[in-house]
Amino acid sequence: MTATLLARPGRRPTPDQERWFAVAEEVAGRLAEDALERDRAGRPPFAEVALLREAGLLPLNLPAEHGGGGQSLSTALEVTQLIGRADSSIGLLLGYHYVFATFAHLDLDPARSAALHRETVRDGLLWASTGTPQGEQLRATGLPGGAYRVSGAKPFSTGSRVADRLYATAVDEAGDRISFVLDTGWPGVVRHDDWDALGSRLTATDTIELVDVLVPASAVVVNRGRGDETRDPHRVLTTPSFQLLFSHAYLASAEGALLQAREYTRASSRPWFHAAPGVEEAVGDPFVQNLYGELVARQHAVAASVQTATDALEWALGRGEALTATERAQVAELVAAAKVVSTQFAVETTSRVFEAVGARATASRHGFDRYWRDVRTHSLHDPVAYKLNELGRWFLCGEAPVPSAYR
Repeated sequence: MTATLLARPGRRPTPDQERWFAVAEEVAGRLAEDALERDRAGRPPFAEVALLREAGLLPLNLPAEHGGGGQSLSTALEVTQLIGRADSSIGLLLGYHYVFATFAHLDLDPARSAALHRETVRDGLLWASTGTPQGEQLRATGLPGGAYRVSGAKPFSTGSRVADRLYATAVDEAGDRISFVLDTGWPGVVRHDDWDALGSRLTATDTIELVDVLVPASAVVVNRGRGDETRDPHRVLTTPSFQLLFSHAYLASAEGALLQAREYTRASSRPWFHAAPGVEEAVGDPFVQNLYGELVARQHAVAASVQTATDALEWALGRGEALTATERAQVAELVAAAKVVSTQFAVETTSRVFEAVGARATASRHGFDRYWRDVRTHSLHDPVAYKLNELGRWFLCGEAPVPSAYR
């Protein structure tokens, strides 16, 4: 799956990054061997998670002093992109893990943070969350000593079927959001297997149900109040991180479609009936060349936007408590821009590759449709129209986005 055409000349990864990228390429190659068959089977991705664990990718972005790989979020997102070219679902599953394995630590003291990191590394834990902030929320009832009893169900909990730990949120009697670490093996935790969607079939986006689950005080992370608008800017970078992950994932799907289409065009496509005399192969057809040229040019432009947003978020994370509300807003809008263009590009590209490969490539055995299905399904996570409006208000009126689950 190495994308030589899509490489960035002059880029100089560190030796550690090169090593991790090589591991990711190897994993991607193994996933690519039966990606279509696994997509059609739609089974919970336990075997795929085992592959990620065996490859050593799960602790990639955890601190080296706690046993992790010590790599940046930027490196982790590039790893998800490499894997996502072969299997979008598994790239997303890994990306969710990278975010949730680290962002509870924004609200933890150093001792608790270090202990949780070490546990994650020692036990090879996969992280996910209780999913969408929309709809009815989990309900938390306070107990003496800071513990809670939690009940309720949340659909669309990506990764919950196969994860070991969830970064969970429930609403208490006062209407405040209580964040806690949930061990999926605790009594009363019911992991349903009900994900049935057009695409993103192996993201294990199932319903998680909690039946009178006891959450000890030691597992409570923070009371986040009723909204994020009053929280410190450096503590509300989770949402931009997710939005950026989605941009990398959509770009990966488009790149995967382009690379597979290129292979097919070179090996199997035929020139059109009215092609110029002497054009004997599809790669010599100027209209096919123009189509690929257009898509690859846009790929470079979108990749540049995503990288700009990634660099900005990395900078914001490094600012820590010094990050201001204005700086957080600036970063969030760069991420929003990347989300818009990556979504639009991926939805269009995963459809237009059919124009390049031709009618015979629509045979189900080739599986070109899975790229479009994955992007079309997941990109409905939150409407791009609202991102466009958010960007317009920021640019025209200087209206900063109020931090929330989607901004």
